[in-house]
Amino acid sequence: MSELGLGVESARTADGIALLVDGEVEGDGDASASGIEAIDHAGEGDLTFIGDARHARFWATSSASVALVTRGIDLGDWSADGRAVIRVKDADQAMIQVLELVESAAADIVERPEPGIDPDARIDPTATIEGDVAIGPFAVIGARCRIGSGSVVESGVRIYSDATIGSDVHLHAGVVIRERCVIGDRSILHGGVVIGSDGFGYRPDPSGKGTRKIPHLGNVEIGTDVEIGANSCIDRGKFGPTIIGEGSKIDNLCQIGHNAKIGRCVLISGLTGIAGSTSVGDGTLIGGGVGLSDHLRIGAGCQIAGRSGVMNDIPDGETWAGMPAKEARIAMKEQAVIRRLPEWSKRLKELLDPR
Repeated sequence: MSELGLGVESARTADGIALLVDGEVEGDGDASASGIEAIDHAGEGDLTFIGDARHARFWATSSASVALVTRGIDLGDWSADGRAVIRVKDADQAMIQVLELVESAAADIVERPEPGIDPDARIDPTATIEGDVAIGPFAVIGARCRIGSGSVVESGVRIYSDATIGSDVHLHAGVVIRERCVIGDRSILHGGVVIGSDGFGYRPDPSGKGTRKIPHLGNVEIGTDVEIGANSCIDRGKFGPTIIGEGSKIDNLCQIGHNAKIGRCVLISGLTGIAGSTSVGDGTLIGGGVGLSDHLRIGAGCQIAGRSGVMNDIPDGETWAGMPAKEARIAMKEQAVIRRLPEWSKRLKELLDPR
């Protein structure tokens, strides 16, 4: 359970929360919430949210005290004794608003380094550090690096030579930024992220003995407002840059290959791998565990279902699924046929051998 630390006690009642999210209260307006939890785990004193009919069925028997509910969703019969529903335009968006308020109220207690350079950090004298930057212990910053104002470099971060870090960037512990890479303003890189590692490029050695490594002389350019999850890796380009567009969000444990180009506001879920020189259009949504082959063009506004294996270009706006991936409607039809194969096989056997 996350504590609902809004700072003002009245903001924890259903009436108070409704004012914050522009909602209407049904039930007990004095119902109080001190924590936030998903509806299937929520208990007494929790605020939860209901954005679809699938979760609405849990409300009648839930112990949660207050729920943010999208207008128009039928909750069935439920007791209003000490409980309340707050009807809003979009429960998911309203919950984000509440979480942002909680995060803001808790800012004073969240551990965040104060501006300044820890004496245990090592900074090359040719590096340029602008005002209000916080650099933690054992961070290492190479020659000719630039770090913009208001950025945070946590402990153990390694920034190689000639890298550029924008303003208000947060590099969490253990991040590695390789040489000449660029991180845009307000981006967040979580622990263990590696930006600019060598691309995976090899060719058979002419001698016939083993392989020959291809040098990668490019870099990585990350736009503004990008967030990259823990232990993800983005390889440098072979010649030019690997690009991550502004506003894109990459989950934990993802791999982006050399010279890939990820557009603006792309969402990439965990365990996804994108091979070299593949481009992904603006606003595309990629599910968890997806694999994209190399040199593909994925259009803008596409959706790719989790665990899909994409081996072909995808036109703008299409939804694909499966292994190998294809249009989702075709993939679902194929799955429906596959599920009936045991039945058909039995009937075929009976027809061929009626004994």
